[in-house]
Amino acid sequence: MKDLSTALTSNGVSRRGPAVQSPPQPVTPRPVSSTTQQQLLHQRTSRGAHPHWSLPALLSALAGVAVYLNTLQNEFCFDDSSAILTNPDLLPKTPLFNLFLNDFWGTPMHQEGSHKSYRPLCVLTFRLNYMLHGLDPMGYHLVNVLLHGVVCYIFVAVTSLVVFKDPERKMFPLFVAGLSFAVHPVHTEAVAGVVGRAECLSAIFFLLTFLAYKRSLSTKGTGARWFVLSLLLCIYSLLSKEQGITVLSVCICYDYFIYNNNNLNSSLSILRGFVKSVTPIWFNSFVYRFISLVGFFVALMMLRVKIMKAELPVFTIHDNPAVNEPTPYRQLHWLYLIFQNVWLLLSPSFLCADWTMGTVPLINSLIDPRNLLTILTFTGLAHLAWYSVTGDDDDCPGPWAGSKSYRQGVLFALSILVFPFLPASNLLFPVGFVVAERVLYIPSMGYSILIAIGSYRLTSASSKFTRLATKIGLGYLLIFHTMKTLDRNRDWRSNIDLFTSGIKINTNNAKLYSNLGHEYEQLMNYSYAESLYRTAIEIQSDDIGAFINLGRILKVQGKLIGAEKAYRKAIEMMPKGKKVRVALTHINVYFNLANLIKDDPSHYEEAYRLYRKAISMKPSFLEAYLNMGDLLLKQNKTVEAKNTFLKAVELSPEYADAHFNLGTTYIQLGDDRLAESSYRRALAIDPEHSLSLFNLGMILSDRKDEVSLSEAMEWFTRLIKLTPKDAKVYFQLGMIQTDLRHISSAKTWFSKAIELVPNYRQALYNLGFLNYQENRYEEAVKYLMALRQHHPNHVRGMRVLGDSFIYLRRFKEAKEVYLLCLKYDPKHIVATHNLGVAMTELGDFKEAERLFQRTLELDPNHKAAKKHLEGARAKLEQLERQ
Repeated sequence: MKDLSTALTSNGVSRRGPAVQSPPQPVTPRPVSSTTQQQLLHQRTSRGAHPHWSLPALLSALAGVAVYLNTLQNEFCFDDSSAILTNPDLLPKTPLFNLFLNDFWGTPMHQEGSHKSYRPLCVLTFRLNYMLHGLDPMGYHLVNVLLHGVVCYIFVAVTSLVVFKDPERKMFPLFVAGLSFAVHPVHTEAVAGVVGRAECLSAIFFLLTFLAYKRSLSTKGTGARWFVLSLLLCIYSLLSKEQGITVLSVCICYDYFIYNNNNLNSSLSILRGFVKSVTPIWFNSFVYRFISLVGFFVALMMLRVKIMKAELPVFTIHDNPAVNEPTPYRQLHWLYLIFQNVWLLLSPSFLCADWTMGTVPLINSLIDPRNLLTILTFTGLAHLAWYSVTGDDDDCPGPWAGSKSYRQGVLFALSILVFPFLPASNLLFPVGFVVAERVLYIPSMGYSILIAIGSYRLTSASSKFTRLATKIGLGYLLIFHTMKTLDRNRDWRSNIDLFTSGIKINTNNAKLYSNLGHEYEQLMNYSYAESLYRTAIEIQSDDIGAFINLGRILKVQGKLIGAEKAYRKAIEMMPKGKKVRVALTHINVYFNLANLIKDDPSHYEEAYRLYRKAISMKPSFLEAYLNMGDLLLKQNKTVEAKNTFLKAVELSPEYADAHFNLGTTYIQLGDDRLAESSYRRALAIDPEHSLSLFNLGMILSDRKDEVSLSEAMEWFTRLIKLTPKDAKVYFQLGMIQTDLRHISSAKTWFSKAIELVPNYRQALYNLGFLNYQENRYEEAVKYLMALRQHHPNHVRGMRVLGDSFIYLRRFKEAKEVYLLCLKYDPKHIVATHNLGVAMTELGDFKEAERLFQRTLELDPNHKAAKKHLEGARAKLEQLERQ
């Protein structure tokens, strides 16, 4: 058994060796230590020469960029919509600090609807993109492509410094590792999808963290600074994506097994020595670093839990179908998914943007043959892991003979392959997906290193055939991966291309059909969208979301009965129980059904209950409060409506619509002052809120004083710029000018209203009446005849038209118009009297007498009727005497 005491080398790195000085021994060649080799490498490069890995790194980076150039013309796809198009954190008006309070989609982390994905550093880069070029997708894609190139470059550097350190012999495996990572098709989701930037950013800081930590181990004097820098870079990786924190595990693994050259046997010796209080000198410093990293990890995790308020996100059962399966089938299925991920690395022929629902059938039997694949996967990984921590350096094959680099290279590759994947594996906690290609971005680095190690071993074999076959196979593999990546990038051109390609791969994934249906719904191809939603229901009959989608598309098409049935079916399938957590998207079914039936008075109470149900499940459901308030107004429950809108304002004080609805309620309550205040608050939030502009203008114009009328004029004038085709605005401007006695200007505004709406009832009447008052009877007749054409039941207009005909002495036309008035209002006093005047002028004194008598019956004090009655009777007596 070896003694555990240690001696220090001249460079300060501890080495295991005998405590008692041995007699001088003949000097024999031995492998150069890892630290010494790094110092020699540093000496070579410090003289101005490029490091030996620079060419493979550069070419790998260029390959990584080149293979994704055809993504620059792609649209925003899939989750890009939530992360970019509708993310308020990208807008300049949003405080920058909000990025550290909200999730990846811009939702506050404390809200129940939050996805709990915390990636503020990635969102910050989106915001910078938005600041430079708005929502042009090309800039976002370009940044992703460049970041992937940077990852490729740093990855080759790390691989060189840890695995392939010999600059004379190991250029080839660096090319293999770098190129296999650069062009691997499994990366398309991370690079071609803009939200995949989180993977690329996290990977950059992941690798830089490791480099800084490695430097802290081998640098005298400044080691502590590099150590602190590694912790800072780890935070950056974590703020880019959560799995970035797993770099700490890689660092610990590297520190113990590779830097300090330990394996399982030496670990057992150290453990036995620890019991006897005899440990190597290096062990104490390692323990200090280990405790520091673990403590840092725990602190970051506690902070992360605090940020998310110790709440997990809510996922549907279809996001991870195995969650509710019994033991052991749940565990068997999750273990099988690890094989699925390994297979995606080995054979990325079938790639898909979504692997949820029925894509991977559940394992519900112990004799399911897929369990053999799980066993083979874990057997292979376990064999590599066991060899890497127990293997003898003298057993290293081929070019590694007598060197520990082979064993340590395998271990390093496994640490990058396994540790970053653990958070997505379901082994620590259930996740909200089945398989996600993007989470393989960092783990695929370990896979690429294993490929490089294997290919280097084979190309160093004695058999010429083996060497040639290996190189040809590698060439074909890289060509295939490159062509597959280029082709897969085209699937990410648009959502329609993406979901269509997914359906070809995963025919049992109802979510893909629903997503594709939504895209065609956006294009207003409602019949095809409906067929896709129905297909989704056929595939997954318990998919609540598919029934919600079907109900919505049927409502758009006017198929209200079918829509109601679909919504009610979705509600039947909602999980029951007081403590059950429901996906927020599913809560919308109560809201949607209430909106569908709220216009039917017989369903008012049910609609109200549905709104209340939605609010009880999602207390921050602003839209439900707003629509419930509208429903209460329809029921004349104005006070309850006011309280509902006050709650909406409390929930979202910066939402202009909420203040507008509250203002409208105050109008119905007769409190114009509070209504005015609400409208002004809405306009302070949104100066272009057209409804508030209009209603505020109406309140002010109703006051009739010159100051209020002038301010109302300003609001309506501003509104014209926003809604130049809204005839109502021009009409109100005409009314204000009429109140100000600016008749000419008033007629101009009324005329513009008529230009937009030729049958505008009040505008036609006002123009006719104003011209009538100015004795411009012909002009008055023009507008009033148009009014008669469109609105013959406008009694007041017809009376003024008749009066205009009287003044123009067109008595037959006057008679016709007055008769029309009396048709709609038989007791109209003025029309009855003026018709008598017209009949007098036409010589029908008998009818005139009757009409004047009728006028006096309606109004016994009508002086003109008495006078005209006497005249008509005088004419009749005169005619009788003749």
